[in-house]
Amino acid sequence: MLAELPHREIYWNVPMGKYLIYPVFAVAAAVFVWGVVRRVKMWRQGAATPIPGGWPARTVRAVWDAFSQRLVLRESGPGLFHFLLFWGFVFLFIGTLIVAVDADLGIAIISEGSSFYLGYTVVLNVFGVAAVAGVVYMLIRRYLARSSYLDERGDDWLALVWILVILVSGHVLQALRLAAVQPPWAPWSFASWGLARMFWDARPESLATAHVVVWWFHFLLVMAWIAWIPFGKLWHMFSGPLNLLLRPSKASGHIAKMDLEDEEAVSYGVGELGHLGWKRLLDADACIRCGRCQENCPAKLTGKPLNPKKVILDVRAHMEEVYRNRGREDAEGKKLHGGWITADELWACTTCMACVRNCPMGIEHLETIIPMRQHLTLMESAFPQEATAVFKGMENNGNPWALGSGKRLDWAEDLELTPLSEDPEHEILLWVGCAGSFDDRAIKVSRALVKIMRAAGLKFGVLGIEERCCGETARRMGNEYLAQTLIAGNVETLARYEVERIVTACPHGYNTLRNEYPDFGGNYEVLHHTEMIAELLRTGRLKLSGDAPGEVVYHDSCYLGRYNDLYDPPREVLRAVPGLVLREAERRRHKGFCCGAGGGRMWMEEKLGTRVNLTRTEQLLATGARTTAVACPYCLTMLTDGIKDKDLTDTHRVVDVAELVAACLPE
Repeated sequence: MLAELPHREIYWNVPMGKYLIYPVFAVAAAVFVWGVVRRVKMWRQGAATPIPGGWPARTVRAVWDAFSQRLVLRESGPGLFHFLLFWGFVFLFIGTLIVAVDADLGIAIISEGSSFYLGYTVVLNVFGVAAVAGVVYMLIRRYLARSSYLDERGDDWLALVWILVILVSGHVLQALRLAAVQPPWAPWSFASWGLARMFWDARPESLATAHVVVWWFHFLLVMAWIAWIPFGKLWHMFSGPLNLLLRPSKASGHIAKMDLEDEEAVSYGVGELGHLGWKRLLDADACIRCGRCQENCPAKLTGKPLNPKKVILDVRAHMEEVYRNRGREDAEGKKLHGGWITADELWACTTCMACVRNCPMGIEHLETIIPMRQHLTLMESAFPQEATAVFKGMENNGNPWALGSGKRLDWAEDLELTPLSEDPEHEILLWVGCAGSFDDRAIKVSRALVKIMRAAGLKFGVLGIEERCCGETARRMGNEYLAQTLIAGNVETLARYEVERIVTACPHGYNTLRNEYPDFGGNYEVLHHTEMIAELLRTGRLKLSGDAPGEVVYHDSCYLGRYNDLYDPPREVLRAVPGLVLREAERRRHKGFCCGAGGGRMWMEEKLGTRVNLTRTEQLLATGARTTAVACPYCLTMLTDGIKDKDLTDTHRVVDVAELVAACLPE
């Protein structure tokens, strides 16, 4: 009866396999564990890092990210074939476990006749072919198509060829068994069946001999592969999911509060490997060198020294170097600062988060770059020359323009705005920001926003001369001491007026007030002005009319989009403007291109490569739109300058979303 039902005889033709498989596996597992322990010891060279809470939600998120491959699939081509390879291996692993349970626990699953075996063999063939397709695509992409952002290292070809040989030898092994046994259900193993037909008329003795040879070749190859995982490229199968599991629950790009009152501290920021938290070393170990960070980095794409992939890989190389040299007093190696990573690399970063948002492994590049900037600024005073005036302006006048703080409300001289010091009653605070108070172009946005809020009947107030810089620029330029001084003063002022809700037109201020002020006791509901306007339009508190503005392309602010996932509110507002036709740039949303002003770059000369704002301007002009809409004063300045440099001020304009809305308000 058994011979008539679909089944598989486990250890067919290899009776000794049952006795030798486990000693060999034990050796492979021991090498694997030793390799894992070695990697963990490397991470522990870093500083203590608090273990984050919220494990249930964190675990669900990490499992979903790992098994859905959603981060990998953001690049459709490579992502799809990695998806096929990943799930191919998942199902082949499950299939192997079923064999082990059947053989070792005596629970007959596939060794006794049943219809389950037919489904089992079909599923394994489907996913086995999928895995082969995935690895073949990767070989073609790397060695024939030669993608520009894939570098080449010794174990790249080894990892891919090794996997391919394992997969193909598995199909050949199955084919030899089918050809020798010739069961009536053989066609259900469709992939192996096609190979089996090639051997169908071979002598049984030859098939049996070939089967034994291939069986041991396949088995030993798999065991060696398992042992090699912690030492090669495929280590990301474990370090990647672990890194995703330990990602911070804080908003991406959040800068941790530095304890400046620690009397035992001898250094601030990251000056050497031991100053980096062990999670940052895990970041480095999880990198798969896919190049997505560098492919989306505005600094790299415009010829600057910075390559975010290189920074992470340099940290990993330094980590491995320090580990190899441990205990050797005569050991020499490059320093982290100035050796592996240069100041020019660090200061080229616009903190746009393109590297982080496009990384499939959840690596937080900025958590390495910003602390290294902090060390340069706080410990060595080695910051760009232009930063000196910016820091002094913020310290003495509360703004990077270094204009008198008493002039902070001059922009609203004719608007009859009453600061909270004179009328503390308010529904919402308008945080004007430094640009909105002192920059001539951004002032027009502030005035448009006042017009909108009054049209909606909002009871709002401003701080006036009591408002100071939010501290965002100082923090990202590494001057944590100055930033904390500014933040503490603002938190005290906001507490005095019992502020609960804040609206601001500056994404940099929005991100800092919303995500970083809570670390300093400032907890508020913070809205970006496009969020507020979208809500007012939805509820009918704002009505728009007027002339058609024509085709408009929207530029995503990094600090609004990639930092806070606010992609839709600005677009919702633009679509509500009468006659507006919204166009989209090729680089948009999480793949949007930075204007070049973030991370303090607004105040630094751009001497290397192509100007970032010019590159972005060209991308926006390529849409054919006659108007660029922005939702950030930094973007407004940089893209306006880009249009001026292109000598297109007569044919193309750059405006804030609020200005388009204000122009359509009934008089």
